[in-house]
Amino acid sequence: MSIGDRLRTETRDLHDAAEQHAFQRSLFKGTLPREMYIANLGQLYLVHKALEARIRERMSDTPALAGVVREYQFQEPYLAEDLAHFGVDIASIQPVPATSALIEKIERAAETAPVALLGHHYVLEGSNNGSRYIARNVAKAYGLSMGGAGLRYLDPYGDDQPAKWMEFKTDLLAVSLSESEQDIVVNAAREMFSAIAAIGGELLEPQPA
Repeated sequence: MSIGDRLRTETRDLHDAAEQHAFQRSLFKGTLPREMYIANLGQLYLVHKALEARIRERMSDTPALAGVVREYQFQEPYLAEDLAHFGVDIASIQPVPATSALIEKIERAAETAPVALLGHHYVLEGSNNGSRYIARNVAKAYGLSMGGAGLRYLDPYGDDQPAKWMEFKTDLLAVSLSESEQDIVVNAAREMFSAIAAIGGELLEPQPA
């Protein structure tokens, strides 16, 4: 079974659970409070910043990363742009516990098994497929314009999304991975799915006084 097939089948349960998560459902319907949407962008900024920095560091000695990851896929700049639109100082963003835990896992993977970063990246890049549809409802809810500030992260590629995803999948299939490396990538993808759900869950929890 190819790594693409394994990722699709072995993360399907978490993918389906993510779509039914209360946070994601509210986001999709456009009923998530504006401040919570912004808070989520902040947490995702921290995640992307950490992951993309580590991918850049390890691409030269990790063929799987070099073969699949492209500079245009990095979303940290788009998140920074969205947050600036909402008046957020990115230097002031504090991670919730689930974000801190995920960043620690990313840092550890970069040191001990950098191919795992491909699994993390797969989940975030793949999320762009559904985010295009979410963006339309978010635009209506918050008075934003498709393709404009505040929605750059949710719709980074616009009409090019299908082609970008096809390119990603083609590059993924061309990468040579041992069975053990495939296991690492799949486990990392599952880790990312679980972490994103946990971050959303913590944002939904009432903040202590």
